[in-house]
Amino acid sequence: MAGIQDVAKKAGVGIGTVSRVLNKNGYVSEETRKKVEKAIEELNYTPNEIARNLIQNRTNIIAIIVPDVAYPYFAELTSEIEKCLREHGYKAMICNTSEERSNEQAYLDMLSRNMVDGILTATHSLNIENYIKTHKPIVSFDTIEVDGEIPVITVDHKRGGKLAAQELLNAGCRKILQFRNREMPEHFTFFDRHEEFEKTVKEGGSECINEYVNWNDFNLKHCESVIEECIKKYPDVDGFFSTDSAVLSYMKIAQLKGYKIPQDIKFVAYDGTSIVYSAYPTVTVVAQPIKELACSGVELLLDIINGKKPEKYRITHKVKLIKGMTTS
Repeated sequence: MAGIQDVAKKAGVGIGTVSRVLNKNGYVSEETRKKVEKAIEELNYTPNEIARNLIQNRTNIIAIIVPDVAYPYFAELTSEIEKCLREHGYKAMICNTSEERSNEQAYLDMLSRNMVDGILTATHSLNIENYIKTHKPIVSFDTIEVDGEIPVITVDHKRGGKLAAQELLNAGCRKILQFRNREMPEHFTFFDRHEEFEKTVKEGGSECINEYVNWNDFNLKHCESVIEECIKKYPDVDGFFSTDSAVLSYMKIAQLKGYKIPQDIKFVAYDGTSIVYSAYPTVTVVAQPIKELACSGVELLLDIINGKKPEKYRITHKVKLIKGMTTS
């Protein structure tokens, strides 16, 4: 197997020149570059990526921490992040915490000891300080920004909650149920959508019922058991607001019990993942721009890795209401 010394000898240059060509840094004349590239091709030389990364103190690997990679929103966010990283020449290390604080801490401990260039996180069972202690460049999704430490990528959740409430009110709903989080850590930005939804419903003269669920529990069976109980407790609810998967589960169970959609109960989903567009009746949804969220997170993190200080520590994207048959 050819080494870098063989390439240098064949091209008639020094090892340092070959290194500059491989790493694309420093000046090399066009004529010399072509010689080196020709020698690399003829010798079928493959650079030792591990050794090169050790020299540069880079791995070109970014860790992505999510609470449940099977959950539609996190699945799509992770997929879009991975695609964007690939376009920038980086690889992804997926850290699925399975909704457990201990798993999240174990991943942080591992990442602080190992060479990853940065962390993109969408889960925060732990305090922000636990992330800062890793001493890695970090960008977070849907948390409160920590100036000088951790920037955040989010959407205008307050606007999203208001759009959902207005849509159900305009559809004539008078008794509206929303799922919201039992433990709402103050550092999450999506707290705003629940608050604004309830406020808007009440200002519109309708009743808002809050059903509290564990904030990091994405288990489908648990969700369906909560829905069964809600239908028993609130049989006259005529509007429901929650995430895509919860709305689809509620629609299924309600129809099996004889409810008609949208005549008896209307729905607005939140997130806009691909699963919601396969349902019938078609679902009204407040959609997050998941691809844009992912790419802006990646680009911001790579800027930080390359020594550029963020101009803003909070980047907020817009949501949009897409009407379907569930509120018509």
